[in-house]
Amino acid sequence: MRPILAILILLAFSLPAQSDEVDVLMVKAVQTNGLWDFDVTVHHPDASTDHMLDNIAIFLPGNVELTIAEVPKPSIGAKHVTIQINSLEIPDGVEYIVIRGHCSTSGWSDLGIIIALM
Repeated sequence: MRPILAILILLAFSLPAQSDEVDVLMVKAVQTNGLWDFDVTVHHPDASTDHMLDNIAIFLPGNVELTIAEVPKPSIGAKHVTIQINSLEIPDGVEYIVIRGHCSTSGWSDLGIIIALM
């Protein structure tokens, strides 16, 4: 029982703080036949269509944007949202990518999640 409690406590402290920045919480990445599918779970305190999570992007090393996924409507009151990016071709030799979110008022999040490609 102790390990479960420790995990729950760790999860409680790792929840995103209330801020305007988009927090990337989790990424599921699957490669099939050379193409990548991503499920990106994010948190953002959407307030209206004027202040909302509006994009998720995947960046290559050097902050080169590979693709962007538009989020068409606000998720007011949602604890998190999962956005799918499917059938993405990542150039050979790329060792990692960075996934970041964009707020319509605050811009791109400073931090993202780094995914090592194996």
